[in-house]
Amino acid sequence: MKCRSLLSVFGLITAVWADPARNEAHPDHTVTRLAFGSCVMQDRPQPFWEHVNAYAPDVWLWLGDTVYADSPRPQADSEEERARIVLDRMPELYRQQRAEPGYAALRERAFIAGVWDDHDYGKNDAGADWIGREEAQQHFWDFYDEPADSVRRKLPGTFRAIRFGPPGRTVQLILLDTRFFRSPLTRMDESEDHDWLLGQPGRYEINDDTNATVLGEAQWRWLEQVLREPADLRLLVSSIQVVADDHRWEKWGVFPAERRRLFRLLRETGANGVMILSGDRHSGELSLLDPAREPHPDFTAPDYPLYDLTASALTQSRPTNFAAQQEGRWASPVSHRHEINRHRIGSVLRYNHYGTLTIDWEHAGGPRLTLELVADTGAPMLRQHVALTALRPPVRN
Repeated sequence: MKCRSLLSVFGLITAVWADPARNEAHPDHTVTRLAFGSCVMQDRPQPFWEHVNAYAPDVWLWLGDTVYADSPRPQADSEEERARIVLDRMPELYRQQRAEPGYAALRERAFIAGVWDDHDYGKNDAGADWIGREEAQQHFWDFYDEPADSVRRKLPGTFRAIRFGPPGRTVQLILLDTRFFRSPLTRMDESEDHDWLLGQPGRYEINDDTNATVLGEAQWRWLEQVLREPADLRLLVSSIQVVADDHRWEKWGVFPAERRRLFRLLRETGANGVMILSGDRHSGELSLLDPAREPHPDFTAPDYPLYDLTASALTQSRPTNFAAQQEGRWASPVSHRHEINRHRIGSVLRYNHYGTLTIDWEHAGGPRLTLELVADTGAPMLRQHVALTALRPPVRN
């Protein structure tokens, strides 16, 4: 019986990783340094690349909004005409980003991967209802040098998984698509919009419909399979925040059934080494899920620390240089916005920055992770050490 069970597991693993369209592996490439960021406008200075290159990451991850194709907002009479304006912009914007000298230098040394969010998807806060999503997907794959005859170009959505390193040092990137399949958002009453006073700003109502989705069923089935794969560190890359749940902007918590489903899946698969990277917010923060603060704690593993590091934005927050602030749209050097996040560790970073994750595989107490948010000047603004051995679900009796 045990032999049959082992054969079933082996068959599942083989089936998953035999599909190069959704999964790929680089077992000879051990990763020790990753850098990541989101939300960059092509017509603004990008001084951070100098410091990213000095860090010398093995991997650079785009967390979404790699270009702002819908900015400025297209002016036309119909949705089709507005979509055409946005889609026609995409190739040139992606070309500009690829040609940026600092990023071009990074491409020579680092593995590049990423996810999309709304502005490189093509429409602000859009989901499955965006009529330009199929064409936008082709531009997305062009940016990542996907071959013209690639099967990925024919599949719906951009989700995929990438494995690096041998057993004992395996890093699994799980790149989610939170746009292509996502159900529509529900706009709240305008009078409640941007409620900074109560610390719950935003514009979207909670959608309690259990049929509403973030990932879509095909992506959910794929995610369960990859979470059952052996790995030492799993970086779950979501363009929108997963753990932070008090604001009313886009987040997994807008669809609470889907958020609970994700936590339940992490628990049921027994996936170890999970850490979340997210973008979108134009502010950076580190969140640590506390089941005691959750309305449905039974869907989470109480002894499994789940971190969500949000790195946003590269150019869309405030410049750290006062002269640049005066030249731009911010005339004040300080931001006083108040936003609740019951899971937050430390402070919110409202200045341009990127994120890094350093893996010390040789640490005396076992592999150790160092998470940082780094200002565009190269100065670390937030740092958190995490023992890799701590990222494990509790042992079941």
